[in-house]
Amino acid sequence: MEEETCLDCKRATIMVIDHSSGDTICSECGLVLEAHIIDFFEEWRTFASDDNGSDRDPNRVGAPTNPLLKSGDLATVIEKPKENASSFVSKEEISTLYRAQNQVKNHEEDLIRKAFGETQRITEALDLHIKIKSRACEIISRFDGHANTKLRRGKKLNALCAASVSTACRELNLSRTLKEISMVANGVSLKDIHKQALVIKHLLESEQASVSGANASTINTGELVRRFCSKLDIGQREIKAIREAVEKSANFVIRRNPKSILAAVIFIISHISQTNKRPIREIAIVSKVVENTIKNSVKDIFPCASKIIPNWYACEEDVIKKLRDIIASWDSAKLSV
Repeated sequence: MEEETCLDCKRATIMVIDHSSGDTICSECGLVLEAHIIDFFEEWRTFASDDNGSDRDPNRVGAPTNPLLKSGDLATVIEKPKENASSFVSKEEISTLYRAQNQVKNHEEDLIRKAFGETQRITEALDLHIKIKSRACEIISRFDGHANTKLRRGKKLNALCAASVSTACRELNLSRTLKEISMVANGVSLKDIHKQALVIKHLLESEQASVSGANASTINTGELVRRFCSKLDIGQREIKAIREAVEKSANFVIRRNPKSILAAVIFIISHISQTNKRPIREIAIVSKVVENTIKNSVKDIFPCASKIIPNWYACEEDVIKKLRDIIASWDSAKLSV
């Protein structure tokens, strides 16, 4: 029983959970607040002949099935015999059964289970939604031991898990860059993750996945704007200007990746503002873009900056003058060094 506010009584009352029907009921007026709730606690059963006797032996019913595994993760496991364990079956017979099981055991599923565990660790480290983990595990389950899609132990397996998380994020429009994912992957480089991401892309395309190539290969810049600006504590007016500027930048030829352009636009907008200035170092830390890359991106954006920055935020003359002064200060500092 727990205390909540009843919608009918309009006061804090004790709520009773009826486990037989799965209903949460108000103890004052009897209003059913929630119906058919699911009990996620483990289920225990007693398999003894006499429930009231001293030989009561409660046991877990078993683990849930896993639809991503061919066996459903339902199998009999014969453990290796222990030295001093007492059993009705002889140690030699158990050893024989243990060896026979290993011969017919699906070692590919063992690797898939290990990959599922690594995927869960990565998603938890990045604080991602359970949907991301489920989709990433679904992608890994496609690697069924075919010659071109055979799982490998070690770094390749970790790189595949990281790449599956990246692919799942992009499919579900939740941007996480490869650099962010590589920081929580165990000893895996960006190059390894990128290779495995290409393998996943070809595999999904061959299976006619329901994800277009454009959506799978581009970063959801709008989601990055919200996340980066939130970390930098930038105002709503500036966020709106940054969104519009990033959208307009797609109409110009700027030879930079979307994240570098976004970091440069955040820097430009924040320095045009009088109250939301953010140092380039802070922007570099949040966006995971090197400071020199942001500076070079600002220089590349400069020729079309007056057309990208919204007119309602700043006039063309102010944008050009401000950027010219900033770039001149960078160049003079470079010459003095």
